[in-house]
Amino acid sequence: MKEAHAEILYRHDLDLLKGLAIIAVVLYHAGWCKSGYLGVDVFFVLNGYFVVPQVMRQIEASQFHYFRFLEKKLFRLLPLVLLICGLSLAVGYCWMLPGDLRYLSEEAMASSVFAENILQSITTQNYWAAIYHKVLMHTWFLGVLLQFYVVFPLVMMLFRQRMKTILFVLTLLSLMLYLLPIDSIGDKYYLLQYRFFEIAAGGIIAMRAHKASSTFSYLSFILVLLMIFFGAFTIGERAMPYNLVGGTNTIRESFLPRELLVILTVSFTLLYIYANSGVSRLSVFSQQSKIFAPLGRMSLSLFLWHQPMLAFYRYFYADVLSAQALLAVIVLTILLSLITYSLIEKGIRINWRARLCLCLSFIAVNTFALWIYQQGGAVRDVPELDICKGHSDPKAFEQYTDRIYQYDHEFSSDTTKQKVLVIGNSFARDFANILLETSQKDSIQLSYHYGIEDCPSSRIRQCDRIYFFGWKHEVPTSVWQNLKQGAEVWGIGTKNHGTSNGIFYKNRHRNDYFAQRVNIHKDYHKVNRLLKKEWQDQYIDLLSLTLQPDSTVPVFTPDHHFITYDGMHLTPAGTRYYARQLQKIYRNHAH
Repeated sequence: MKEAHAEILYRHDLDLLKGLAIIAVVLYHAGWCKSGYLGVDVFFVLNGYFVVPQVMRQIEASQFHYFRFLEKKLFRLLPLVLLICGLSLAVGYCWMLPGDLRYLSEEAMASSVFAENILQSITTQNYWAAIYHKVLMHTWFLGVLLQFYVVFPLVMMLFRQRMKTILFVLTLLSLMLYLLPIDSIGDKYYLLQYRFFEIAAGGIIAMRAHKASSTFSYLSFILVLLMIFFGAFTIGERAMPYNLVGGTNTIRESFLPRELLVILTVSFTLLYIYANSGVSRLSVFSQQSKIFAPLGRMSLSLFLWHQPMLAFYRYFYADVLSAQALLAVIVLTILLSLITYSLIEKGIRINWRARLCLCLSFIAVNTFALWIYQQGGAVRDVPELDICKGHSDPKAFEQYTDRIYQYDHEFSSDTTKQKVLVIGNSFARDFANILLETSQKDSIQLSYHYGIEDCPSSRIRQCDRIYFFGWKHEVPTSVWQNLKQGAEVWGIGTKNHGTSNGIFYKNRHRNDYFAQRVNIHKDYHKVNRLLKKEWQDQYIDLLSLTLQPDSTVPVFTPDHHFITYDGMHLTPAGTRYYARQLQKIYRNHAH
């Protein structure tokens, strides 16, 4: 009788919903569905629906065992996480470049202790700009879940007599924190205090008396699908200004803010759970489904496998997935998920042998990751980056770019040197490094400032020339008014040498390795033309300096060094390469 009752309560329709949600997430990470990231919000609600009432009932009946509960959750999640981390590290060890491999080792260690969300909050802070080459960044979701599993039962046990009241209060508090403009949208995406309300709301709706309604059931189901597949187009889009670093204006924002899209997705999911509690056509369809419901049941495996597949494809082959590539990735992800779902998710039983294997696996993966991290990712010599095995400063290239911050000071009283002020972001700092590599470096006095709006007027009045990375129309009137007679303002152009050096590094055993070129996106050329049109003759056209007759740009310098370390920012060898290309132009315009 107990088994029959459990079968009646089983929600096959939620397997269907999970299957559609995981499809949306995969398509989003593949770049084919702009609002697919909302699928994780569906998962948060469903996790709360399944976990919260169970925990509260057991606490109320004095049958809850905290550490046994956590152990079950760990055995549900950790074996798969460790497998994915270990295999990803193995692939990275064989083929990735040091800086990227070191970051992968950080991700592996963070993922294995369910802290990837904290790592991403510290290092990235922008989920929507971080999906491409980060192999394990998607495990932030599991970090939030496990942190909820750790915190939620403790709070409920502490307030056992008023569990429902406390749960409701904490849900409202979390929702308020999410809606208030008190933190970055990145932190609101990654941290538990801003996600608590989604999981808790799923639990609250599970404890309410459900009212079956076919009308609301179908309507809410359709609304959930509209949000996760088309939410970014709910009302329309507005084009964003050109991104000079990314070289494109294809980044668009929905007229509905992301916060509202999340709230709507959560609300429609809750409405569907509430309205489809009985036996409906959707439930019958879900039970009979041979595709979507099975995908929902193995959604954890699908979720964990898909991002490494996509990230490694982008890192080694191409940033944009064709339909054929996406199909191949999806098929491989499903095959691997079937294996791990059968052997790991359904196959593991908690006993002392399983505990020992899990502990040894955890130690092995983290020991390997820690060793890579301590090596700075330099597990082999990479002469193309002047890196020797075991002797790599993991932040050397970033420090090289950022050394220009030391020039953020006033000009001296020396009148024998031309006073040059460079203003702008990391691309401007790249250009300042180029200037310091030209033969004119001893004849200029360099000053740097990040923002043009707050640049000290004393420097503007003293300088002979300003180099600014940005649009000419963004130069404030105050800058023009403070310029001394004869002083000039020049624009710095954009540049690009691909999206991943891994695409080229994997070919290091080929004879044409150093002859590789890259076709950069057409939007870079468009942005460059628009910048040049604004600045006219007072424009440093860096893109044209490296453009080959066949419209490609080189990846390596003539002496076989990578020009950039990330496709955009220059290595010391790349800086010297640009300095040589710029030499004639600078000589002609320096006076």
